[in-house]
Amino acid sequence: MIKFNSLVKLHYSISNINNIIFESTFDSDPVLVRIGDGTLPIKLEMTLYGLETDHEQIMTLQPKDAFGLRDENHNKTLEMSIFPNIEMVKVGNIIEIDVKEKDGKVSPAFAMIKQVNEDNVLLDLNHPLAGHEIIFKVKIINIDE
Repeated sequence: MIKFNSLVKLHYSISNINNIIFESTFDSDPVLVRIGDGTLPIKLEMTLYGLETDHEQIMTLQPKDAFGLRDENHNKTLEMSIFPNIEMVKVGNIIEIDVKEKDGKVSPAFAMIKQVNEDNVLLDLNHPLAGHEIIFKVKIINIDE
């Protein structure tokens, strides 16, 4: 049974309510996740507690219970000159950036390019799935406790 600190091998998919799949491992190798290490967002991880090997589960999660609500003020403006490949700087593109947390730790995050002008790029720092109701599907392959 899955509990805190379990090492879990699983397949998962994240899709919207229109069944557009954003991410899935069902057509590839399963992933290995340590429960409680922050690999999965905590709200998704919590849905795994108590599941057992070979268990499949499909859950619909509201935005606040998945990737959070959108914050229209969660933006950052960067100078165009810091981008190594200007051709990739297009409105709507999603890029990976390093974000400094409150504790000083730097971690990767995704940002969407919201606006571009000659000198600056405005990034939307909300997770791309923030504000979306999602369907979280999992199949537990193995659990090491």
